[in-house]
Amino acid sequence: MFPIVLRALWLPSEIRNASGNGGGVIIGFMIMVEDPGHSKNRTERQNYEFNQFKREIYQQVMEKLFETIWKKSWFGEPVRCGDDVVHNLYPGFLIESLDFEEAWSFTCCRANRAKHPCPRCLVSHEMLDCLHQFFPLRSSEAMRNVVERARCAPTAAQRDKLLMDHGLHDVPHFMWNIRFSDPYLSFIYDLLHFLEAGKWGHHLWSLTLDLLEKLGLLAEVTKRMAKFSRWGNLKHINDLATKDFTDGQTHLDILKCIVYILCEILPPKSTLIPCIRALLKCRMLLGLRVMTTSRQLVVQQCIEDYEKWCKRVSEDYDKNFKFPKQHYLIHALDDVRLKGVLRNGTTRTGEGIHQEVKQHYGQTNKRNTEAQISIRDEDQEVVARTRLLIDDFFRRASQTAELEPLRDTDATNQEADVAQFKQGSARRVPKSRIPPANGENQWIFGSPLQYGDSRSYEDLHGGNNPIYRALDPRLREFLHSQFPDEYLTYEDTIMIEIFQCVYIAYQSKDDWTNAEDILRCNSNWYNSGPRYDCVLFNSDQPGVACARLRSLVRCQLPSGRVVDLAVVQNMKPNKWRPKTSWDGCVVFEEEVDLTFLLMDFVIRGALLAHAQGPSNSLSYLVDVVDGDMFLRVLNAIGHVCTQKS
Repeated sequence: MFPIVLRALWLPSEIRNASGNGGGVIIGFMIMVEDPGHSKNRTERQNYEFNQFKREIYQQVMEKLFETIWKKSWFGEPVRCGDDVVHNLYPGFLIESLDFEEAWSFTCCRANRAKHPCPRCLVSHEMLDCLHQFFPLRSSEAMRNVVERARCAPTAAQRDKLLMDHGLHDVPHFMWNIRFSDPYLSFIYDLLHFLEAGKWGHHLWSLTLDLLEKLGLLAEVTKRMAKFSRWGNLKHINDLATKDFTDGQTHLDILKCIVYILCEILPPKSTLIPCIRALLKCRMLLGLRVMTTSRQLVVQQCIEDYEKWCKRVSEDYDKNFKFPKQHYLIHALDDVRLKGVLRNGTTRTGEGIHQEVKQHYGQTNKRNTEAQISIRDEDQEVVARTRLLIDDFFRRASQTAELEPLRDTDATNQEADVAQFKQGSARRVPKSRIPPANGENQWIFGSPLQYGDSRSYEDLHGGNNPIYRALDPRLREFLHSQFPDEYLTYEDTIMIEIFQCVYIAYQSKDDWTNAEDILRCNSNWYNSGPRYDCVLFNSDQPGVACARLRSLVRCQLPSGRVVDLAVVQNMKPNKWRPKTSWDGCVVFEEEVDLTFLLMDFVIRGALLAHAQGPSNSLSYLVDVVDGDMFLRVLNAIGHVCTQKS
């Protein structure tokens, strides 16, 4: 059975598109039409008749569900709206969030092998790999006329030919009678099924795996993937060759990392790498939460590049790109213009509710399950709500208990201790021996390690760790250059505290909301070896400025001023390129010398992937960790292609 979930679309997208049920309520179930046999054991005509039967059931169920909509769509319904004025509203369907199998059933179109398989337009099967030409669009009026003409045809052969020429089944659509609704135009491009698990997961990734197995390189790719640098929102995959991945998120994480591994393993000038990179650029841009006109122009250029490289891959590796999900990329930008960003029509929320319903079903007696599942779903919502209220109560009680002793002693420390990180975040300032200068910084130090004065710390750790060798004189020289008004003498004591973690808040270039990175500089992170993350920082040099964190230091000067800084190894751009470069390839070389960097200049975190180049200090800048990073690098370097096509 398919769960039927009712969601309130006036909820913020952060709730509506979140994991779980997205603020939805299960209101019913639709029975699946079970296949009595196997399609290979039936004739083509029998398969057609069975698919038509499924679509007839589908349409009758949908018509029953939305039977109260069609009258209101024509005559309207008075509703008191948010402006406290009664308006006459006319409901309709703007977005249909479906995968391709569901879309064929929903639109009553013929499936993959049809002469015209696209639910949106009348593209022929031979032109599915063409991404620069547009084809006649389907419409409710035109498709209704086709079905009516087919039913009036004098012979069955003429009827079937007319339906086949338009890729339709002889089934009337329930939405044809609903005003302001077009079942073909409302079908939105879905990144999860069409790109991540579609063009990449089922096609280019399968081609890549077959090629790696043929060349005997799959074990080496798996080894390098396991050693890939860690990032908070990027799944770390250790068993690339031994596990069959089915979820779209894992496919997306592989897509983000694979170019930086294949570029040094596949033969030089491989067309597969720029093809994958072009697809990844399309995914990053189409996944943005705000789509401006300039960004749409870049998307169009990326689609053209992707089509060009697909033709090269088809020639080199005998890959056939004539499949519907490849073609539907030409409709992605139109969907953005008509319905907003593609995040509004994602199927991720719908896929998540299936897992929840499956768990409920496992707790029933397998008889009359609908009512039992509904009751369990309500119970789970009550439990979740109660848990949130309890957690919120104890959090507030804990904050009140910590603040009580400070009310009459030190108001300044009290304000700093409860300072909210970047206007409303629940993250609180960790306890430290040296309080931060204020509670409004865009960063918060965490995981304190040591406390003392700069000279004693140098004596204890300078001999074993090059980071702290000659720390005191270098620190004094740096502070004097940055703060000339601080008259530091040799006798003055500088108190320092060392940290191993920093939370950095920044404004995303994607949608201009607040975001956060958690960065580590730890010699043995969770007993898995050293981890020293990288940052982007403001620099007077053109391009992207990057550095690797080696330590986080908070200094308290004799005057009382508190300064947060990082001990870093700067990254300088390098002209070396791998066997196969790509559009937007950025290579950094890590400098040997350590330097200080004021935290005021840090923008956000950055992910660097180790490069197997002539020097062990080379790294690639991974610009696809999220939309903000992609836009920052895109604007900084212009993604000038370094490889001739």
